[in-house]
Amino acid sequence: MRRRKAATIPAMALVLSGALLAAGASAPALAVGNGSASAPTVEALRFQADPTPEEQEQLREIAGAIWTPQLAAGWNMNAEVADVLSQATERILQCSEAFALVPRPPGFVPGLGYLVQYWKNLRDYFLVVKDNRTYRACVVSTAAYYRSIIEMASAGI
Repeated sequence: MRRRKAATIPAMALVLSGALLAAGASAPALAVGNGSASAPTVEALRFQADPTPEEQEQLREIAGAIWTPQLAAGWNMNAEVADVLSQATERILQCSEAFALVPRPPGFVPGLGYLVQYWKNLRDYFLVVKDNRTYRACVVSTAAYYRSIIEMASAGI
């Protein structure tokens, strides 16, 4: 029975990362500087503003899964922190897929809209891979790399 459980976690991580990547690839892209003469849409401008209180709580859940809930509770979940979480999420997904050998759709960088829309899936995915020795390396190395960066973003530096 022990062997079956050991195979379940990588399989779950593989399925979740594939689903998250597929959802991100099908999500509408935010194209502000695409060469068209029209002004940015209200939707595009919204992504540059600070997240709403509800979005901040969702971002805090994701950050808590990567670092700790105690650390995330003390951070100001502003637009810069959302950008750092976006980069960290991309790095964890890339690392996880490298371990799982899942092809990644080209050109996908998760933005605030993706983070907010899939926050539960991301949190659950990060919690699963954080406990798996193989995938844990992805979360831990990303958490270490982005720790100072997210602290500075939270402080507005």
